Amino acid sequence: MTAAAIIIANARAGQAERHGDSLAVQLTQHLQAAGLASIALPFPAVATDPEQRAALFSHLDAGARRVVVLGGDGTVRTIARLLLGRPVPIGIVPLGTANLLARDPGLPLAPTQAAAVQASTRVHHIDVARCNGEPFLCAALFGMATDLARAREAARGIGTWRMLPRMLRKAYWILKRYPFHSVRLRLDDAPATLRTRALMVSNNPLQPQAGLHPVRTALNTGRLGVYGVREGPLYDLPRLALTLLAGTWPREPRVFHRVCERAHIHTSRPLRTTALLDGERVQLQTPLRFDTLIGALPMLVADAG
Repeated sequence: MTAAAIIIANARAGQAERHGDSLAVQLTQHLQAAGLASIALPFPAVATDPEQRAALFSHLDAGARRVVVLGGDGTVRTIARLLLGRPVPIGIVPLGTANLLARDPGLPLAPTQAAAVQASTRVHHIDVARCNGEPFLCAALFGMATDLARAREAARGIGTWRMLPRMLRKAYWILKRYPFHSVRLRLDDAPATLRTRALMVSNNPLQPQAGLHPVRTALNTGRLGVYGVREGPLYDLPRLALTLLAGTWPREPRVFHRVCERAHIHTSRPLRTTALLDGERVQLQTPLRFDTLIGALPMLVADAG
């Protein structure tokens, strides 16, 4: 029987351990009840092993109508990269830390609920942003944020209450030692300069809402959001952090924010830099060139009906 759905589960995603294999089993049952036969392929082998990748493409060529990913934003990005140019939509059962791509269109964040709705979804086309040709679906981070993410990865699995003080100590250490960098920007045709420790480019602009996670109310505008925190004293950071959490950052003089369709980021000399693309570390060379493939990825979202 030809599989109508392909299930790809990341067993190392943040919430995967507590669910074990039960989520994939539940998902298979929900799809089967809707008349959709499914097959499971392993992650990350489906992206790194030529035979597993060939198996994915073979099932797609044979008529698979959807790919459902159990994982976080980085896992989804990896699979979306393989699916670009194909009309097959991608579904998400969120198992990561932030799960921004599931959060923004209002997909269920509870994994069991997300698995239950995968058979009753509709297709919505979303943009795919690129940095020097590398695709990302949520955001690209540069500078200090990459060191913080590396520290978070090292502390994964020790528990929230042990991780939090460790991350706060690491953040303070990085803030005291991490240098400010001067960058030259060209956003569409408008030049700008910025001296900052960290820079973020989002696939579609962020909205100023209160909360821990950035919010995008639209995923298909064909625009980018460019954000950075201007140089300033260390003692001002608690106030600045509260401003970001409150969602009042558009009125904050230290927060640089612009919306554009294309962005170029230049450094004083060509540099090899580490970027976080949807949480995944990627090595890139400056200058950095950003553009958008409008509506290039079909995504399964909750059925409005």
